[in-house]
Amino acid sequence: MGQVDNQVERQKLLVNGHEIYVEKYGSNDSPLIVLLHHGLGSVKAWQYQIPFLLENGYSVWVYDRWGYGNSADREKLDPPWFEDDVADLFELLKNVNEKILLIGHSDGGNIALSYTLKYPQKICGLIVVAPHIYIEPKMVSGILALQRAYQNQASFRDGLNRIHGGKAVFDRWWQSWTNLTPNWDMREKFANINIPVLVVQGERDEHATVNHALDCAKSIPNGQVWILSGAKHMLPQENAAEFNQKIITFINPLLK
Repeated sequence: MGQVDNQVERQKLLVNGHEIYVEKYGSNDSPLIVLLHHGLGSVKAWQYQIPFLLENGYSVWVYDRWGYGNSADREKLDPPWFEDDVADLFELLKNVNEKILLIGHSDGGNIALSYTLKYPQKICGLIVVAPHIYIEPKMVSGILALQRAYQNQASFRDGLNRIHGGKAVFDRWWQSWTNLTPNWDMREKFANINIPVLVVQGERDEHATVNHALDCAKSIPNGQVWILSGAKHMLPQENAAEFNQKIITFINPLLK
């Protein structure tokens, strides 16, 4: 992200009693896009999207969610609705007057959907990449595979420690998703989302079948779906060029 360093304001804000690390890129006069990282991620997860969105005339806010990266630590998460994260996002955006578009990946997608249901007034569109809207067997096997990787791959553990400063991000994430009550399903509320939503998923996503994304889009009145052939769960990072081109065609009619 070196090419946009001169356009960024970095700060730690006190939000709901804890510090949140925020990076704000671009001009206050440009339409705003807010990026919400995945369950083990941080602001670094969006390194390929930030300069691209700036080049296309948008301002971008990205932040380490509570418990991640340079933000304050926390004891637990609250999936699938992530109400604490929704409350933080509300505080961050409460003084923004213009329309906003949210892009969320994985857990960040859940937060984007949950936020829009509770605070729809300023949101003009959503892009959600591989959100988790119900449990299916592939989600369970994907979580177990990540647990094995964390236990057996020092490089994976060391990478998380570097990004998150030694916070117990993996353990907290693991416990929050494996302790959920069975048979939860977010779709029953999605009929109340009245804005355009693009649901994105890789064909080879390790945590969900293609049907997961299709079901998500189908349950939203103005939902669209894009399945990228051959792509996996980390699609915004591993397939950045294709992802960026797809999202900009969705974003431009809504914000320009």
